[in-house]
Amino acid sequence: MNSKQQALQELLQAEQNKPSLDEEFIIYRYKKIIEDEIAESQNESQGNLDVVTELTFQTHLRQIQANIEKATLLYMEFWAQLSEEAPDLAKLNDIGSKISAAVQTVEDNWVKLIKVNPNNPVAMKLYGKFLLEIINDKEGGDDLLEK
Repeated sequence: MNSKQQALQELLQAEQNKPSLDEEFIIYRYKKIIEDEIAESQNESQGNLDVVTELTFQTHLRQIQANIEKATLLYMEFWAQLSEEAPDLAKLNDIGSKISAAVQTVEDNWVKLIKVNPNNPVAMKLYGKFLLEIINDKEGGDDLLEK
């Protein structure tokens, strides 16, 4: 029981050997106890920085939302300008450079966000939809949305 991961692996192997019903129950119970202890120890190790981490995560999430909104508006302005009969190429160039900067800012914020909390479903869904619907990166967006 000192090495919880190893004990869990041993119990999984024992479970595959088709134990009797009473042995299967004992294995299940020990697995549950070990999994609960592992989860509790992970929560305790993250507990010291929990408030700070949550505030940092929320800050980065708000930044990425604002930058996604900015990039989206720039894309809409670009396509509106492009749909005119005689689009102004200087204006398209200016909007295009702003789009590029906005997308780079979103990507930078995404990296910061992932460092703080790598498996947050809200953030993954937000960035996944951004990749799918705005950037048109179907592969990257689908990968994030599947997680």
